[in-house]
Amino acid sequence: MDTPAKLNDKGMALTQAGKYDEAIAAFTKGLELEPGNPVFHYNRGEAYRRAGRLVEAKADLEAVLALSGEEPDLLLALGLVADENDDFDLAETHYERALVLRAAFPEAWNNLGVVRFRRGDYRAAREAFEKAVALDADYGEAWYNLRDTYEELGLKAERAKAAARVRELGAEDED
Repeated sequence: MDTPAKLNDKGMALTQAGKYDEAIAAFTKGLELEPGNPVFHYNRGEAYRRAGRLVEAKADLEAVLALSGEEPDLLLALGLVADENDDFDLAETHYERALVLRAAFPEAWNNLGVVRFRRGDYRAAREAFEKAVALDADYGEAWYNLRDTYEELGLKAERAKAAARVRELGAEDED
């Protein structure tokens, strides 16, 4: 018989394997055994997001918010859903709130930078990406984004340094 713990482990493994529909089914079965369990809602929400089912992802993640309150990782996940829905205002709000709760959160800084970059606010994007790489010097995606931001700002020397770091980290095949 499947226990909630086994179902969660199974769902996590399936999510990692990219088998999102099967993962969603495992997490749903877990919720049938433990209705209102925020872990199942969160994990299913992430599986929904990765499957591109953003309405369901948002509903599950908002259920976690109602059950558990604001937590940085949850706000990051909600920001990703909003971002993927092209709701940049909401994404920015979630990322900023996550950073209020955990200032040393490189992923949130990077994602905030991406939203600001997409809006054309390259100076604010630069600040966010620089904070991300200051917190995690090996964060290739943030270096990649910072390189492109320096390009938009016409900062050639900074761009060259960031491009070298991107290559060093293997974050991109070519620049």
